[in-house]
Amino acid sequence: MLIEVKGTFRLGDTLVPLIFMSDGTHLSNFAGDKKEWPVYMTIGNPSSKIRQMPSTHTVIMVTLLPIPIKNRNIPQKRLDEQRHTIREVPNEVLWRVLQPLTFKQNPNAESRYYNVLCADGNLRRCKPV
Repeated sequence: MLIEVKGTFRLGDTLVPLIFMSDGTHLSNFAGDKKEWPVYMTIGNPSSKIRQMPSTHTVIMVTLLPIPIKNRNIPQKRLDEQRHTIREVPNEVLWRVLQPLTFKQNPNAESRYYNVLCADGNLRRCKPV
């Protein structure tokens, strides 16, 4: 997803790219032939050397996506409903998890920026994308 932000920045503003990733993790050793789908987040795109060091905490787990059980021996109508549910559940979970990042709850919603205290002790106007 490409978001157009050119021209909306002032001198000193910071763009904060939020990157989310997920991949199925097999649990066959623990719970039979099952999977879970953890969703991870990182800020920016750190180098692989930094990202792979657990002590840096550059990648954090945000949530586990619930994957409904698939019933195979059911009528076609129920099977279609089940497929729809399987598609909608992860979308709804992600929407609820990411809702606090929207500007609707931010007091500076008009500007669409957050004031963030940076490592150098200064406040920066940051725009998460």
